[in-house]
Amino acid sequence: MKIVYAASDQRHPGRTGGSVHVLEVAHGLAARGHEVHAVVERGPGQPPRERDAQGVTWHRISWFPPHRFFRLAARPQVRALIAAVGADAVIERYYNFGGEGVLAAQEAGVPALLEVNSPVLDHPGSWKAALDALFVVRPLRRHRERLCRAAAALVSPLREIVPEFARDKTEVVTWGANVEAFHPGRRDPALRARLGVPERAVAVLFSGSFRPWHGVHVFEAAARALASREDLCFVLAGGPEAGPGAGYRGVRLGALPYAQMPALTASCDVGVAPYDTARLAQLQLGFYWSPLKIFEYMASGLPTITIARPPLTEIARAEQEALHFREADPSSLAAAIVRLADDAALRARLGASARERVAARYSWATHCAQLEAVLQKVAA
Repeated sequence: MKIVYAASDQRHPGRTGGSVHVLEVAHGLAARGHEVHAVVERGPGQPPRERDAQGVTWHRISWFPPHRFFRLAARPQVRALIAAVGADAVIERYYNFGGEGVLAAQEAGVPALLEVNSPVLDHPGSWKAALDALFVVRPLRRHRERLCRAAAALVSPLREIVPEFARDKTEVVTWGANVEAFHPGRRDPALRARLGVPERAVAVLFSGSFRPWHGVHVFEAAARALASREDLCFVLAGGPEAGPGAGYRGVRLGALPYAQMPALTASCDVGVAPYDTARLAQLQLGFYWSPLKIFEYMASGLPTITIARPPLTEIARAEQEALHFREADPSSLAAAIVRLADDAALRARLGASARERVAARYSWATHCAQLEAVLQKVAA
């Protein structure tokens, strides 16, 4: 199939979970024999068009006004691309103010798949809902619902975040890990030494965004409570700043190129995903994140410590691939870290099971096979 993938809220290359998602989907579909044209935002100094070694053609665009709130203004460019490549299907990465892919596909008479990774519905107390209500006819909600109706199908990690009328045509899919790149064999003793990890210490990793609901504050509070443990070293990848740990043994690495993450992850011993869901109101609708960091920890053979909340409890199961702790409780997290630090056999057992489970069920290849099935169905 010839596929146009409209993901104008992302850049390539990028360092966010969203940019990783777009990259892996584009490459995964290309690996399955499809001709993929990915549409992303153009960054400073980037060429407008580029074909990469995996066979994906990246179309970098801009629009006016140059803000993602006005992403819909890119629709004529997407429409022209659909016609130029003779697209058989369009995928759009959903965004509240988007629609350039789905609506352009509708104009062209081409089926569209809406990829929903964040709520289409307004959560209780939403400022957008309050703003929308001021206009009486609720234009924001009507626009979002229009996209769901125009799409031939939707994919989402959680049906509850799409309108009820669209749930029958929504397929549940999760994100995954690149199990070829993220692998236990990427472990690098020299990298551990450069990070300052003592030879026999247990390196405890947090990777990803430093947004409040990702729980970095919980992770660092647990690390400070364990500052007296010379056999523990805490590594944080992501966030705005690099430097030594503040009150704990370890290091903040700041934002890293994604290509460095497989070796870094495999060179640690425990992965932590300490989500603090009370700090993001949208999660009242359900835990809709597909947790990229957990999949990558698991693919690298790391035991994971995370909160006891579905679907995390199904992805990384207690005492099988993971330990769970009480959400937003640094002392509970510290106890779980100590348990793994003190039991090498437990770390090895959970890590081996994690690798096996993610390779079998949560790889990007599996994700793209699911997308392909939906695309073939709507394009038939």
